[in-house]
Amino acid sequence: MSMPMTHDSGQPAEGREAAALLAIGPEAKARVRILVVDDEHTLRESCAAVLRHEGYDVTVSSRGQDALDLLKRRAFDVVLVDLYMSQVDGLALLREIKLRRPDLPVMMVTAYGDDERRRQAAEAGALQFLTKPVDFDLLKAELYRLSGSAQ
Repeated sequence: MSMPMTHDSGQPAEGREAAALLAIGPEAKARVRILVVDDEHTLRESCAAVLRHEGYDVTVSSRGQDALDLLKRRAFDVVLVDLYMSQVDGLALLREIKLRRPDLPVMMVTAYGDDERRRQAAEAGALQFLTKPVDFDLLKAELYRLSGSAQ
């Protein structure tokens, strides 16, 4: 078994290539407007903190109806929505978002493995599913992939 070649950083060549692919410039990140919608305070705020630290323009909402109001007033490039919320749940919010802006990328977050709800969300236009606790590296990779459409 051979080890991958490394250079000065000590990081394997494949890791450096992946890191280079995920390197979005600060100016580009600052132009990506993300709306995080989750009624769970800890997840909403930790997700927002990680994304802000990365340089993204992040707005948070704890309720689906408030998120819909925000979407009427401001343009967002990506929406991150919890699948299960009180009042307006994530699936209803997703459907409403897609009625208003079919092109807006929406990623769903869930702590539950309910395949039927996931299927319904995918059919309604959810682009990606992230499981709680959120893998922030996966989230950042997905945002990088989506950033081309946000610029």
